[in-house]
Amino acid sequence: MAEEPVAPSTPHHQQSPPSAASLGHNVIPIVNKLQDIFAQIGTNFNPIELPQVAVVGCQSSGKSSVLEALVGRDFLPRGSGICTRRPLVLQLVQIDATDEEYGEFLHVPGTRFYDFDEIRREIQAETDREAGGNKGLSDKQIRLKIFSPNVLDITLVDLPGITKVPVGDQPSDIESRIRTMIMSYIKLPTCLILAVTPANSDLANSDALQIAGNADPDGYRTIGVITKLDIMDRGTDARSFLLGKVIPLRLGYVGVVNRSQEDIMLNRTIKDALVAEEKFFRSQPVYNDLADRCGVPQLAKKLNQILVQHIKKVLPGLKSHISATLVSVAKEHASFGELTESKAGMGALLLNILSKYSEAFCSMIEGNNEEMSTSEIFGGARIHYIFQSLFVKRLEEVDPCEDLTDDDIRTAIHNATGPRSALFVPDVPFEVLIRRQIARLLDPSVQCARFVYHELIKMSHRCMVHELQRFPVLRKRIDDVTGNFLRDGLQPSETMIGHIVEMEMDYINSSHPNFIGGSKAVEIAMKQVKSSKAATVQKHKGLTVCGGLFVKTT
Repeated sequence: MAEEPVAPSTPHHQQSPPSAASLGHNVIPIVNKLQDIFAQIGTNFNPIELPQVAVVGCQSSGKSSVLEALVGRDFLPRGSGICTRRPLVLQLVQIDATDEEYGEFLHVPGTRFYDFDEIRREIQAETDREAGGNKGLSDKQIRLKIFSPNVLDITLVDLPGITKVPVGDQPSDIESRIRTMIMSYIKLPTCLILAVTPANSDLANSDALQIAGNADPDGYRTIGVITKLDIMDRGTDARSFLLGKVIPLRLGYVGVVNRSQEDIMLNRTIKDALVAEEKFFRSQPVYNDLADRCGVPQLAKKLNQILVQHIKKVLPGLKSHISATLVSVAKEHASFGELTESKAGMGALLLNILSKYSEAFCSMIEGNNEEMSTSEIFGGARIHYIFQSLFVKRLEEVDPCEDLTDDDIRTAIHNATGPRSALFVPDVPFEVLIRRQIARLLDPSVQCARFVYHELIKMSHRCMVHELQRFPVLRKRIDDVTGNFLRDGLQPSETMIGHIVEMEMDYINSSHPNFIGGSKAVEIAMKQVKSSKAATVQKHKGLTVCGGLFVKTT
């Protein structure tokens, strides 16, 4: 039998490579998914820098018009002053032409917004909820996905416009805060920068290009967008800027024409605006040869292609970083053990954690902690240092005779004798004066107790049991309970110290060996007088007084 002919197979190396659009359809959604996961985890845990495009520009530069033109729908808040008051992470996802376009917010999971006016109201409401309703700012992101057949896969971060004059609840350093917020995004090597500059301003002094230049001095990650080309002064044009002859950028410039405020008020559609934009570039001789790389559709293609290439460039390092992080997190998760579902098991686990916490706290006090610090004194050693060094030093600095003059003593004695002259020193002025000096011991003692309290609080914060890492709420609750317990004990301790000092003031032990009473003082004084006379006699031995003069008799 004759064999049937077999169709020749196409060699692998002759297969056509995937297009940029299909590749973007594969890699950009993956990055978007990772961004959503990290956003749900929270800003405290975001060890991986993901590729994205940050949109920067001054206030009223046309950023919102560019974003709406990329989507093809009106959905961003508009008005006087600063409108973008929170970073808006906008993920554009291309869907089939037969599907209806809609939007989804990460903070409203499972809800689809088919009305783009409702999307605008939700952005405004979410902004007011976090940043207030009086022009305040917040760095907390709003994450919005728009699914449409009229978009290309792009991820954009719309940042607040650079402004110089604060209004409403904005702080006096509003410009500095906005620049700091913008720099936190565009300084990352994985972030592309879309620098938007209006053509009716001084392009050479563009705030957007200036701040982009600070983060990307070589211009490898910056795409320039020049808006409002149709309202430039007569006799001027932006051709030299679009060609990169003034401020060169490796990724080049794209010129666009925005809808005017009148167009928006007259409900001129974005589709009509795009037709008028193309007509403008084709009809203007200065831009005619640049029409193929100007306009919003060309900007969308350029962003999609550059973002895909950028992701391809950082993907190997990104994959390695994610793999290493997964291994590390998996090991940490395995070390926590399995969580039981039964109440008895949960109770036993909780008791075990509390016991280990108590043991770790005691170990810090006793000094047998395994994770002993070699850079500072802490725990029980710090408490010992407080008592033996700081407290003792403060006591030694208390001069028992400070602020006690002879006039004070004399006045107190006179006041105690009343209308009579005293033959002996009365006890009352002595007790009054000595009580005043004893009271000076109260402040160093109370301060010592507060030092010990603060050290115990610090120990409770540093006493991190490994199992507590998986229960942050329990960790916070333990800190609260321990702090309240120590705080409740501080006041009684200070009261007790005050009582001890008052006891010393109420009963002055004059029988102590170091105490010199009145009779003892007289005895010491008489001995000093006798010894002084004896020394005088010894010194003048062999002399006699004659006529008021000492005369040698031998």
